[in-house]
Amino acid sequence: MKLRLGIHALRWSGLVIATGIWPLMLSPDIAIAQTRAQSFNIPAQPLDKALFDYTSQSGQQVIYDGGAIAGKTGKAVKGPLTRQQALQKLLEGTGLGFRVRPSGVAILYKVNDTELLPPPPARAAPPVVEPEPVEVIVTATKRPRHLQRVPMAVSQVKARSLEVSGTDQIEELSKVIPALTVIQGDTPANSAYSLRGIGTVAISVSAEPSVLVQVDDVPAMFQARAFVDMTDVDRIETLRGPQNTLYGKSSSAGIINIMTTGPTKNFTASATSVLTSDQEYRASFYTSGPAGPDLYFRIAGNLGDYAGSAKNLTLNKRVNGYASQSLRTKLLWSPNNQTQALGSVWYNHNRTTCCAYTLHSAPEGVSLNPDGGPVQEPQDSFLAGVKPDKTNSSLRQDTRTFADLTDFGASIRFEHIFGGGFRFTSVSSATDFRMHDQVDSDGGVLPNYAARQISAGQLHPSDYEQLIHAEPRFANLSVEGNVQFGNYRATGKTQEFRLLSPADSLRYMVGVFFSEHEVRHKSARGPAFIPHRWNALATNRDADLFGQIDWTFRPRLSLSVGARTQHKTIGYRFDDLLREATFSGEHSETATSYRASLQRTSEQGNTLYVAMASGYKGSAFDLSSGFDQARADGGPVRPERARSVEAGWRVRNTKGDYANVSVFRVDYDNFQSQVIDYDTSTTFLTNVEKVRTQGVEFDAFLRVMPDWRLTFAGHYLDAKIVSYPDAPCYIGQTSQEGCTGTPAHQNISDRQLPNASRWKFNLISDNHFRPDANHWLVVSTAYRWQSGMTFAMTQHPNARQKSFGILDMSVGLHDRDEKYALIVFVSNIFDTFYVATRQSDGRTHPVSVIQIPARDSARYVGLRLTYSP
Repeated sequence: MKLRLGIHALRWSGLVIATGIWPLMLSPDIAIAQTRAQSFNIPAQPLDKALFDYTSQSGQQVIYDGGAIAGKTGKAVKGPLTRQQALQKLLEGTGLGFRVRPSGVAILYKVNDTELLPPPPARAAPPVVEPEPVEVIVTATKRPRHLQRVPMAVSQVKARSLEVSGTDQIEELSKVIPALTVIQGDTPANSAYSLRGIGTVAISVSAEPSVLVQVDDVPAMFQARAFVDMTDVDRIETLRGPQNTLYGKSSSAGIINIMTTGPTKNFTASATSVLTSDQEYRASFYTSGPAGPDLYFRIAGNLGDYAGSAKNLTLNKRVNGYASQSLRTKLLWSPNNQTQALGSVWYNHNRTTCCAYTLHSAPEGVSLNPDGGPVQEPQDSFLAGVKPDKTNSSLRQDTRTFADLTDFGASIRFEHIFGGGFRFTSVSSATDFRMHDQVDSDGGVLPNYAARQISAGQLHPSDYEQLIHAEPRFANLSVEGNVQFGNYRATGKTQEFRLLSPADSLRYMVGVFFSEHEVRHKSARGPAFIPHRWNALATNRDADLFGQIDWTFRPRLSLSVGARTQHKTIGYRFDDLLREATFSGEHSETATSYRASLQRTSEQGNTLYVAMASGYKGSAFDLSSGFDQARADGGPVRPERARSVEAGWRVRNTKGDYANVSVFRVDYDNFQSQVIDYDTSTTFLTNVEKVRTQGVEFDAFLRVMPDWRLTFAGHYLDAKIVSYPDAPCYIGQTSQEGCTGTPAHQNISDRQLPNASRWKFNLISDNHFRPDANHWLVVSTAYRWQSGMTFAMTQHPNARQKSFGILDMSVGLHDRDEKYALIVFVSNIFDTFYVATRQSDGRTHPVSVIQIPARDSARYVGLRLTYSP
């Protein structure tokens, strides 16, 4: 039985789908108006038109096979009826029945089609252990549509898949999304997400992310905000390539759209606990149900603690771990089927001890010597008990490395459907994010560093006293080495309005987006090695107009055209407290981007599309150490612009198996990138003249047997630097290796972009067994593999990782009544070591190689228990 999803009554050569307000409003778990009587006035007419009128008047989504309704007539429906009564009367005499999912979606089936009939109660499988549903519904186009019918590269991951792979932290999403890579810095402030090899790593708080993360339509405009705990996730959609015409906030490389679960009609509750052999503990809960007349609530929270994957021998503490707490509450007001309002409030607190580097390799007789001067620490001191090798998990640092993040916010989503089927949506949000971090910037143990620098004549006492006056915290580090502090506060407000027309052969969406956002950054480094103390303020105001028109001009052909105009004003203030200098400025710009696609659907429901798009990311001021009059006079780095061409083919058979293939090429001009001047240990923001990412992405679903399903996804990616003739040299690079000129530079045109594996794929197998009438046994395996890649834009030969593969497995026992589930899982069965990042360390002499082991770089076993009273 072929099932397809469209909008209201979108005609695709015998394929017709109907949708209403419900899945647009909230999580697909909500079906509160299912039993409420309402007024219907539907005349007797062809069934496709009758279903269109039904969805417009009821607001209920209906999924069906177009061939099953061809030539049939719907009965007249008039008067006050519930949704179920109205649909049942409409289908009288058609030979069709329907069943309603917990989400409120109605699925039509032929009465004699046992494949879609509800199973007998004695053998019913609880939804928690059902294999992933055949119908994959996404909201990437701001209308719920079947994944097979979306003319763009988009994928969806359900909460079930996250559990199979043991993905509890947002940084681990790359386990289940092959196109996604997490670029790991030493704090969340200089970490980033990358899609198709494109991501922005920047210390400057003025720079916007290339990959936007948003939760329930609220964008994380400051990139560090995206590295908080995932709470009560229902599904995650990943849109790859420039996204500018449908979302409130634009992005030049893609969007990670996280949707949390909404309130439910009936009271429900659940609690889950996780315990692993490597000292990770997690607990989560939710409760949901009615709160009063037309009011429904949901409260969900998480607690987590992980000691870490490495040990600091000097402080005798595990590092590269975390401790987190989060709470998310929702209140839904649903007075009728035309109007709904959802309020959300959330709080996240995460204290992470990531990221401390371990030594991969060190030359014999190496010494810790961060400033290249006479003060150094010999190998037998700063490496005591540490054995550098590729699996080393020990280190020595005399100050802690950590980041403490707090994220608080609220949003209100209001939606009303007018009599003609027009749908108005308003999304408002306010956020407040704070973080303070600390990094051991000398990378080891340097006792009494400041006093030794003064004695050696490397640091003048008056300069030291000035730094202590500007940043008193350094006085507490007089017997330790160098350290860097950062304090951040990001506040923002957003407002989005959207109007969607009724779904017909010609339909449209128009919207406006406004945002005000500012980030304050206080930074200090010292007390001895390249000290600084400065404050920076970055402001960003956006006023955008966007829209899209979809036209089905032939039964199996449709055209979509969309555009966005952005007006952006950015400003800054930079106070250098050591030089007693202040700089400020403002810059405004307006840009227009577009998207156009042509889509053809065959009689069998297969889809072929081609799309073109442009992308834009605004200018940014380089607010980082070394900011001076020359940077102020130079103004912001140029905006990043993208041009994309993409074609895709989506195939599906009558059993629900599918295969999707997309071919793409995206060219970026003035790609924004952060580079390092190793002579002064200073980072700065710059533009790479041109980069290009192109390749093939694929995913497939195969139901081998009724209880055995395979999911396969991956890509071939050619992400390279097209033109960068004046790139900075890597540390220690010689003229024979390509480092020439004054100032020294290298030509890395036609080289690989960092954090971009050419080949990458995931394979997931789900097997469901029935040991007895009251239980289900679920056996899941997940294997992911990727080819080698570099971590450094400079192409340093030491900053590379070879290909590797990771195998995970879980076995879960679930009872029929959904009261409990007990899952045992093993992560990294073959104990395959890999790293989150690797680079050369110029703080030692000779240069050594350092790295951050990945969270699951060693095998561990876990137990997950879920109980629902």
